[in-house]
Amino acid sequence: MKNVKCVIIRFALSVKVAVFKNGGQVVLLNISLEEAQQLLLRDLGPLATEKLPILDATGRVLAKNLVIEENLPAWSSGARDGYVLHAKDLDGNRKLSITSSLSAEQLSQIPLNSGETFEVRTGEVIPKGSAALVPHEDVQIGDMEIYLGKAARAGQFIRQAGEDFKAGELYASKGSRISPGLISVLAAQGRNEVQVYSRPRVAILSLGEQLVPWSETPSSGCLRDSNGPLLAALARRDGAKIAGLDVAGSREQAELTALIREIMVEADLLITIGGTYARKEAETKQIFTELGGEMLFWGIPIQPGGHNGAALWDKKYLISLSGNPAACAVGYELLVAPVIRALQGKEPYTPRVKAYCLDNIGAKDGDRRFVRGYLTNDGSTWRVKVLPGQKPGMIRSLVGCNALIDLPAKNPVITAGTVVSVILLDPSSIRLEQD
Repeated sequence: MKNVKCVIIRFALSVKVAVFKNGGQVVLLNISLEEAQQLLLRDLGPLATEKLPILDATGRVLAKNLVIEENLPAWSSGARDGYVLHAKDLDGNRKLSITSSLSAEQLSQIPLNSGETFEVRTGEVIPKGSAALVPHEDVQIGDMEIYLGKAARAGQFIRQAGEDFKAGELYASKGSRISPGLISVLAAQGRNEVQVYSRPRVAILSLGEQLVPWSETPSSGCLRDSNGPLLAALARRDGAKIAGLDVAGSREQAELTALIREIMVEADLLITIGGTYARKEAETKQIFTELGGEMLFWGIPIQPGGHNGAALWDKKYLISLSGNPAACAVGYELLVAPVIRALQGKEPYTPRVKAYCLDNIGAKDGDRRFVRGYLTNDGSTWRVKVLPGQKPGMIRSLVGCNALIDLPAKNPVITAGTVVSVILLDPSSIRLEQD
């Protein structure tokens, strides 16, 4: 390694070693998880915006403020099927003449006089001068009159114009997640489209000569790639579009760099899997450097998946994850998922809670650990179960995993019933447990 100098760089949290290489580029080695996350999110903003039909926009993030264009409802209307009452007729014990049925347009133009009533259905416009509405079941109905017994309250069963939303009112701010309820408001205003942040296009490349695509039958000594589909599923869960899913196979480094350049024409983010560790220099680190990427960091003292790294190339992130399945998944949740969410204008981090651990966890002398678990709630208490198959090379712990138990470095024995810190990965997976 030629022309390498080492210096000490001070962070707010700790002291790190940086290596100056290849014309003075700084590579931060073995930084903390929080520092790595800060580096990835430091200058990151949402992608470009696009217009979507409102029926396709649920779950997306608004790219502009939404203001009510007209009162909702636009006119005063009935909240029940029944008869409208004049203000002088609210005291009850009287007969009211039923005026002939009219169209909604006619009703809006004709005033209601004392001593008479109009039949109105739910949502229909009411005549001017209507002070209340009485449901069918609360009056005696004759051929051309009704008998009102008990008194009615002013305003009852009437939806006032602008009662729900008033014209000019801000009802959804830029950065808000579009809910089904918000779709209803858009539809009520006759909006066909809404401006949202675009979904990031994510490409995934699995390294390793022994890997073949999951759909193929491997020859002796080879393995199907399960990590690529795993990350594709996780990225889609977080709102990304998959721009490419490939296996490097036996391609040489020059071929790989050419392939990545081609892939990145259609992608906003590249995730490489495997090739993160070597005695001299990791394969992915060499590839990122060959591409001309600006290395952000290399190595995070966590288990599983401590040999992660990231680079910035052509204003796009290249993130390298371990090839062990559990390490790959943990690296994705901690490093990639926050980036994908931030690119959509979403909150980068999922909730962190305190939960009762339902199992014993052995002591371990080493780096900070992330144990795969299943988190539940009974309405008041969080509980987390340690899933089987915790070795980095095993897939079993990923089945049903919706949380990571965050254990500090050199953690002591965790006994069942101990309160632990847990990162909730997928809030939609939580269901209330019944005793």
